[in-house]
Amino acid sequence: METIKNYLEAMFRNLPQTEKVLRAKSELFQMMEDKYTELIREGKTENEAVGTVISEFGNLEDLADDLGIKDIIVTSRNEQINRRKVTFDEIKKYLEAKRISAYMNATAIMLCICCPVGPIFFGDVLKNDTFGVICLFLILAVAIMFFIMASSRLEDFKFLQQEACTLDAIGKDYIINAKREYTSSYSVRLSIGVLLCVLCVLPSSIVHSTGPLEDLADALLFIFVGAGVFLIVSSNKIKHSYEKLLNLEKETVFKEKDMETQYSNKKLKAIMSAYWPTVTCIYLCVSFITAEWAYTWLIWPIAAALSAILKAVFTTSEEQ
Repeated sequence: METIKNYLEAMFRNLPQTEKVLRAKSELFQMMEDKYTELIREGKTENEAVGTVISEFGNLEDLADDLGIKDIIVTSRNEQINRRKVTFDEIKKYLEAKRISAYMNATAIMLCICCPVGPIFFGDVLKNDTFGVICLFLILAVAIMFFIMASSRLEDFKFLQQEACTLDAIGKDYIINAKREYTSSYSVRLSIGVLLCVLCVLPSSIVHSTGPLEDLADALLFIFVGAGVFLIVSSNKIKHSYEKLLNLEKETVFKEKDMETQYSNKKLKAIMSAYWPTVTCIYLCVSFITAEWAYTWLIWPIAAALSAILKAVFTTSEEQ
């Protein structure tokens, strides 16, 4: 039992010795003592009993909820970290940079989705395939430019990812109020974005004739989806910027930004690990079956746009 007592003392050594903590310590010792006695009665040796008790009750963070001291543990742990204070000016600059970056990323994704409009308009409507292909590549080039510019906007704020940070009361109140003001706008933008994606088939459904009018209806499908995705992605990224700052004080582990994207759940991570092999398989199957190699390459920009959307919407808060 002496070993268990010493281990218990070490577990609570860095916590403030308040009445709540002392009560939790007493409760945990009683739980450990009861388990130890039960194991001894079952014929376990003292070393086996001590090892089992420590294994079962040795992680204070796992027991914090049951003992009612989780808030104390989190506060104590955060106080031990030397945190950089994010100034009010840095908060405003970050939110502005994040807003611009969100619009740039969303624009790039929208352009990737809308890039087939060029070949449809010039190739099918105006019967000029050359201009259609040129237009498509120009749109993709502009999209790549926007992706690069969006990333560069946040270069000055990498410390939020790599260092332990904290906010003062004024800064925290400013973020909370800004987030509250954005909530109504976020809901409207998200609703319109979803509505545009749902209604993207409407032009093709209304137009039943063949020829240029049908081709324009097909082009509107991409435009509707692109506009809808723009609203969804930009609004989610702006909303995430507020949450990122408000969660700074809860973060205790920091590292250089990993090149691997961290998705919000394991199932999505598993799906995305097979994403590009699946796209390749679809591309080859469709191309060989239809023999329309001049058009099936459009699968690639569409797949790239979808991948960017999934990353923007479903990645975890570890990213900026």
